[in-house]
Amino acid sequence: MEYFVYEYYRRSDVVREITDFLRDRWVAIHCNIKMHDGRPLLLRYHKGKPLCVRSEAEFLSLLNKLAKFKPRTFYGSANLYRRLIIKEDALNYIENVYARTPTWDIDSRLEWWRYTIEVGRLIVNELEKFGVIKSVYLKWSGKGLHVHIHERAISKEVYSKISPLDVAYCIVEFILKRIENKIKALNLSYHLSIKVENLMDPQRVFTAPMSLHRELDVCCIAFKPDDIDDFDISWIDPAISKNNPRWREFEEGEADELAMRAFKEIGPYPKYRVIKEVTEIPLERIRGVTSQEELSFRFSINDLRYNPNPPPLGKRKLVGNPLQAFLYIEDIVNYYVMGKLSIEEAINLLVNFRDITIPTQGYSEEDVKCLQKICDDVIKLLVEYKSRSDLKDWLLSKGKPRTISKILDFLNSA
Repeated sequence: MEYFVYEYYRRSDVVREITDFLRDRWVAIHCNIKMHDGRPLLLRYHKGKPLCVRSEAEFLSLLNKLAKFKPRTFYGSANLYRRLIIKEDALNYIENVYARTPTWDIDSRLEWWRYTIEVGRLIVNELEKFGVIKSVYLKWSGKGLHVHIHERAISKEVYSKISPLDVAYCIVEFILKRIENKIKALNLSYHLSIKVENLMDPQRVFTAPMSLHRELDVCCIAFKPDDIDDFDISWIDPAISKNNPRWREFEEGEADELAMRAFKEIGPYPKYRVIKEVTEIPLERIRGVTSQEELSFRFSINDLRYNPNPPPLGKRKLVGNPLQAFLYIEDIVNYYVMGKLSIEEAINLLVNFRDITIPTQGYSEEDVKCLQKICDDVIKLLVEYKSRSDLKDWLLSKGKPRTISKILDFLNSA
């Protein structure tokens, strides 16, 4: 199978379709290498930089660079970025995003494919009522369907008035509200449980056309609304891969009227908060931070520091204080860097901390998600940086080492 994947991703048609979709998007790659908990490794960075693909040559180069991880499935962000060079670029969802692809995610089963296509038809028909026709395309992604509006169907003028995140969210929600009863009726009639979701959160990614599925031996194929009547599930066979390259088609401004009406009725993305990463966090300042609201989304993997004297990994006062949890994660990394933990031991500690400890300490939902993401990102770092010294250099590149010598006293008094 590995040889098949290797050869498949060197087919000229595959390289062309994936590259064109991924251009200007933040790339994510599911790999055949598994994490300690059995999940496939998901890469979004390489050597600390966000993954991106700007040309077919760059796509092939990325395949070679990441060969040891055995890349399997390629995703692109709903966001289209002006620049993707450093991590801060990828996380700048306001100033650095120039467009966004409105997408309806239809979660279903392979054996229900005919009904899934009918749900897709409901969305397409509703969009047609608002004059959005030429810029619509669909993708069968493995077990379900994505319905997309080409991001350039929304004009620069509209994007200048409403942020891309808000535009995409309100369009998807507006259409969903108009067809939700029809979806419920279809499910009831045929005893199904097909779900259509608005997944327009800031970091959302979608499978690239022609990419292989992360588990099934099928590929993602794009098609246009006028292909719906002829669609057959055999099209997703990689040997056939009946992909329609017309997914690139759009009419600029075609979705403007829909965007303005949707925003008036739905409003902006409700959960988004601007994420300002802190590049250096003096422990003296952290000591005074007690409000959980202040801590929400404050920390990321970028805030980890090298600590030459980490405290013991024993009992910590974690309840109600997510900062303690963040520093515990940092200590695990430093114990590994110092050779006091093997990579297997470090990953085991992180997985147990992520899945068992963090959800039971009374943290806010936002802090739980933030800390669990940091655990996932650290696990990826451990896999990526095989050398302890390289990982130490990475930590040092993020800022000065921790300097408080009696960190145990600090932790006990926080």
